[in-house]
Amino acid sequence: MSTIKIFVADTRHAHVFEMPSPTGTLRKITTLENPYTGKHERDLGADAPGRRMSRAGGGLRVTALEGRTTLKQHATELFVKLLARSVSGEARTPGVKGVVLIASPRLMGLLEEQLPKTVQKRIVAQIRRDLVDVPRLELQKRVKTAVQKAALTAL
Repeated sequence: MSTIKIFVADTRHAHVFEMPSPTGTLRKITTLENPYTGKHERDLGADAPGRRMSRAGGGLRVTALEGRTTLKQHATELFVKLLARSVSGEARTPGVKGVVLIASPRLMGLLEEQLPKTVQKRIVAQIRRDLVDVPRLELQKRVKTAVQKAALTAL
């Protein structure tokens, strides 16, 4: 039996669904959670930025060193890597016809950077919207439309 896997993600969690055919019904398989993005920045890291001292212009100068990414951004990047591994595993599973990705444009861009080219070829459709909290019937309607549109363009 061949199925289509659907990943609906935001920075906090990703729901994984399967659909037996382009006209079938969605069935939820699992949810991947990111416990770190729901926390406040100060709860993720306890240390203050590092300091550097230099003697410029005859006096002592103390400078705070800030990281280039925040701790929340780092937590999101780690979650995207986990999500990419899950998408890759599901896309390579025997019997899977294709994968549908649904995420916000920014998250979709991060996810595309992490996916190997072989897995990107297995993506049937992409919906660049945050639809994690959309009711299942509405989500099913949007997925069916996207998959049917992809099937028409493939002909």
